[in-house]
Formats: sequence, structure tokens, C-alpha cells
Amino acid sequence: MSESHTPVTKSYFFGLLLILAALPSPSHAEKGNQELILSGGGGMGNFLIQQDSNAGAKLVGANWSYQFYDYPSQHHLQWWAQVSYSYMWDERAGGIEDRQHIVEVKPVLRMYPGAEAKGFFGEAGLGAAYLDEREFGNISLSTNLNFSMHFAAGYTFPGDCAVSLRYSHFSNGYTNTPNPGFDFFSLNWHIPF
Repeated sequence: MSESHTPVTKSYFFGLLLILAALPSPSHAEKGNQELILSGGGGMGNFLIQQDSNAGAKLVGANWSYQFYDYPSQHHLQWWAQVSYSYMWDERAGGIEDRQHIVEVKPVLRMYPGAEAKGFFGEAGLGAAYLDEREFGNISLSTNLNFSMHFAAGYTFPGDCAVSLRYSHFSNGYTNTPNPGFDFFSLNWHIPF
């Protein structure tokens, strides 16, 4: 990342974290009904869904999740509403820097293999995303508004903090052409409150 954009990038990220930290929690919420998820990761090659590579890109993000349904059974299921902000950047030859701001809203299903919400879990989400740039590296999107989906695997520690590895994909779902897709991965730290 070029030196001229470093303060801007940091101020966006830390400003967002301060806003999220200052949000009041609803009085009826119990500890663990909400999560702040901090993310770091990068772009991916074209080996999954996207047609071109954005493998050199870097990503930071913050997500706020609210658990609106908890179903303990043989396999513990949880439904979460999630709002996310991610910032991606990529330096190319000649000092050109691509930047991308991504805002997502989606329901997320989390499943634990046991009866308790502890240990390993799998997660999937499907919703909507707004990407502020249609051009990013080798990828040319035809729309700013896109479908958003992710798949993750993680582990919840004693004390309810969790870590997860997430694959995210954005595309217009063939509502317009071209539809090259946009993929990235992230390592996420979940902080319940």
C-alpha cells in the first residue's frame, strides 16, 4: 500500500471500530447474543468461483452480528443477522493502487455438531452486498449491488470467543453480464458481548 493512502485506510478501519464499540446493546440482550467479528485476509486466485485472480489483494473488516434464534438440539443451530464492512486494497505495477469498500447485510446459519454451542462449528450466509468499485485489479464487475455468500469453519473457545476461517464470494447471480465473481478469504476473531 502506498504511503499516501496508509493514514486514510487506518482511519477508516479504526473509525469503524470506534463506532461499533460505541453502539449501545439492547437492554434485553444477554451476553453472547451479539458479536463483533474482526477480519483480516486477502484475495484469491481463480480456482474456485471467480473467473480472474485478485490474489495479491489484502483485506481488513469488521462485522456486527446479532443472534436472533438459538435452537439447541442434537445439533446446535443458531441464526444470526450480520452487517459487515470490509476494505480491500491491492498495489499493482507502476504504483497503481486499487481500493474496494464492501458493505454486506445477510442472515447467517451457524451449526455445532454437538448439543452445546461449543467447539467446532460450520457457518453459511447468503445476502446482499454493495461494492463501491466495479473495477478491481483484473476483475470487472457489471454491477455494484451483488449477492453475497460465505462459508466458514471455526472453533468456539471456553469464554465464548471464537476463531473462524471464511471463504466469501460476491456476484450478480447472472442478473447481468459479465458475471466474473469476486472472492476472498479471511481469518476472523469473534468477540461476544
